[in-house]
Amino acid sequence: MIDTIAALSTAQGPGAIGILRVSGSLVLPISLSVLEKNGTALTETFLQNQKRTAIFCDFVENGNPLDQIVFFYFPAPNSYTGEDLAEFHLHGNPILLKRALHVLFDKGARPASKGEFTKRAYLNGKINLSGAEAISRLIEARSKYELELAQKNVFGEITKLSSKIRSDLISLKAECEAEIDFSTEDLTFESLEQRKNRMVDLKNLCSKLIKNSERAESLILQSTVVLFGEPNTGKSSLMNLLIGKDRSIISDVPGTTRDYIAEELSLDGIPIRLVDTAGIRETTDNIEQMGIERSKREADSANVKLLLIDTSVPFEIDSFLNKHKDRLFESILVANKVDAKHPTWDLKNLENIQKEYNLTISEISCKTKQGISELLNLLKLKLTSQENTEDLVLLEDRQRYHIQKIESCLSESIQLMENNAPAEIYIQEINRALLEIGQVNGVVENEEILGRIFSKFCVGK
Repeated sequence: MIDTIAALSTAQGPGAIGILRVSGSLVLPISLSVLEKNGTALTETFLQNQKRTAIFCDFVENGNPLDQIVFFYFPAPNSYTGEDLAEFHLHGNPILLKRALHVLFDKGARPASKGEFTKRAYLNGKINLSGAEAISRLIEARSKYELELAQKNVFGEITKLSSKIRSDLISLKAECEAEIDFSTEDLTFESLEQRKNRMVDLKNLCSKLIKNSERAESLILQSTVVLFGEPNTGKSSLMNLLIGKDRSIISDVPGTTRDYIAEELSLDGIPIRLVDTAGIRETTDNIEQMGIERSKREADSANVKLLLIDTSVPFEIDSFLNKHKDRLFESILVANKVDAKHPTWDLKNLENIQKEYNLTISEISCKTKQGISELLNLLKLKLTSQENTEDLVLLEDRQRYHIQKIESCLSESIQLMENNAPAEIYIQEINRALLEIGQVNGVVENEEILGRIFSKFCVGK
């Protein structure tokens, strides 16, 4: 008998609909014990005739109606898990859902563990391991880039790539074995140079896959955007404006911000860590000086630097360069307070340093919000100009480990060939590589490894 599991498969909290999912050998008897239509219990024949069809009925507890629901029955093997599976679509009140779930437990189901539905789908051959891991990424994606990359894997990108690697390895192994087994026969085999070139091409494919995955990971991680500059240039005002709340203290008194303040936000699906720093100036205050040093370190490590200046005061280019040239390269110069700019502020005077430092200039006013949307577009362009997801692929840590091992096996095999080792020797490295590629898509029997993979899922998945 297959253990029967149940769980809430929709998000916690109130909603229009909440879905309870049940999978296992007792799905049918449990469902029949809690479902009625017009005061009459549903029958097995009725459910079998209505499989994979929405059934409007009542969910009852000890004969008393608990909710009007929509019910779906998916008999094995044509279900997500490959087992008998049912979904109870109730109204999304958390108290109601919890009560209905406990009714299912009382009828013979047990609480599902994290990822157990998808684990069963994998064990029953409904999905391979790469597909299962892609589903987890899809659910947890925190940015549009991570979502796009997860979608590629859900639709089989990793499966296709690993299948190609496996096919090429098998072809190499077959050629080597044929040469070993029929070395005394009058047969023609590919030259050693041709075989080595095939190995090099396959090794390069693995290297590219690893490199593209590393680029993908860097793309989905938060980009740090640092606001820095002298005191009273409007850093805190811009910080509050961008995040939509009063997070940084605004004051005319220099040195108000004594340490950096960080907030996380999303800019059209791009995860950003926005940092407001202490105003950079000469000071004898030890605490403020420590804050300034921290601010400089944040600016030095930022993906994008926003250097704010106050255009309402006299601007002198030599003084400006003396103060900021170390952190000016490829920054966005945010010229604030242009609603009250001083006559000495003129973009034409910056043309030379703009080219020299690859500087982008944005004129804004935090007071009137002039230029804010243009600044956001510049920031978005700065964060996305270097990468797109078209050629990238996202490997989980486990998958990357196995691809790296394959790359290492191929490197060793190539080295052995160059040292004139016989095929009986370097074919062992190809065999090891084949074992590794088998691990990528799911020839995994170690329960500890499977438990680690599926523990990342939510309970109802």
